[in-house]
Amino acid sequence: YLPKGCRVRVSYPGPTEIVAICLPAYSPETEHVEKEQKEGDAASTDADTAKPAHKTDSAPTLVKSVDVVKAPTLTITEYFGNVASSNSTLSACVAKVVEPCSEAWQCPEFAEWVLVLHGTLHLQHADGTTIIPAGSGVYLEANERVKWVWPEACTYVPICMPAFTPDGCWREQEEGSAKDADPETLAELHKLHTAKDIGK
Repeated sequence: YLPKGCRVRVSYPGPTEIVAICLPAYSPETEHVEKEQKEGDAASTDADTAKPAHKTDSAPTLVKSVDVVKAPTLTITEYFGNVASSNSTLSACVAKVVEPCSEAWQCPEFAEWVLVLHGTLHLQHADGTTIIPAGSGVYLEANERVKWVWPEACTYVPICMPAFTPDGCWREQEEGSAKDADPETLAELHKLHTAKDIGK
């Protein structure tokens, strides 16, 4: 987590896949990139080379991910949220589906942005079915009733505001759904959330 105004330099020691979540949305004008002096450039004065101090009192915070859903066909790993970072503002996860399956109907009280990285996601709703292929995203307003269907293996990133909670999902139990295949899946999810001081 990078607090607003935190001065950093990003480097990639090898091939890397990242998903950056910016609040408010990213724009070049607010990134404040510093121009670096290259070899052969004219010498700069001390005033030119002076670097601005951090604008925040904190440094980047490392957060360890937590597997919050471990079902036979579906694994959801939370990187930020009520469980991984004890923050109820936003949750961000990476979800992996290993074979065709579906989830129960749900009507979450949080808004959700979904990025599909690999495979395909089908969202059933009152007006039909929306198909989201790899390389696409979809936005779900709060209180929108949907059913998630994966016709093939899929990797996607769900981002929820406010952060996901099992009770806030308003999930309709459905025999044969991905999270109902093993009774321990939902029990463990609730246990992880009740074990945390939500929002602290």
